[in-house]
Amino acid sequence: MISIVKGREPSSLQHYRLQPNAEYDGSQFTPVKVDIRTQLLREQGYICAYCMQRIVDNQFITKVEHWHCQDNYPKEQLSYSNMLAVCSGNIQGCIHCDTKKTNYDIKYNPAESTHRIESKIKYSTNGKIESIEADFDHQLNNILGLNCSRLVKNRKEIIDAVREGLSKKTGTRTQSEINALINYWSSIDGDGYKKPYYGIALSFLRKRLSSCTT
Repeated sequence: MISIVKGREPSSLQHYRLQPNAEYDGSQFTPVKVDIRTQLLREQGYICAYCMQRIVDNQFITKVEHWHCQDNYPKEQLSYSNMLAVCSGNIQGCIHCDTKKTNYDIKYNPAESTHRIESKIKYSTNGKIESIEADFDHQLNNILGLNCSRLVKNRKEIIDAVREGLSKKTGTRTQSEINALINYWSSIDGDGYKKPYYGIALSFLRKRLSSCTT
């Protein structure tokens, strides 16, 4: 999980919201939903807002998630700031993200800048995501299911890849060398894609940067 910078909402959503009795998935909403999903994907770099695996612009693979669920917060159902793009929530039988979350609340929204999501989480070297806040740690595990075995394995592979990159040169890495790796993992390709699980790599590298010498 990593901070998401929200862009402008689609104009089609603005117009739809002005219609009488406008509601999510209501009449004439399908093309609006397509615009919403496309815009969310672009601003997230085609990465799931929760688990950070790759997602694509496909209605059967990528879902529009309401951080505050529609059932409990109906007034926020058409609020773009409440929407996130997420994965299908099922990877090799591992249920996670929105599919597991259903109508439960989670404490922090990765797209809300005041929540400072990256300061609330940490990653262990074995690939697990954790929080020092007991209630949020519980939510990461039991509401979002972010520590199911497959996701942990995928995150550990990223950590191993970062370590391998650091070990290609003998001796201590300089700040400029680590910053170069941070820039690599932060980069977006020509199609607007960020690297899957890049938040884990950045977290690991920033820790290394804070302890290294120039």
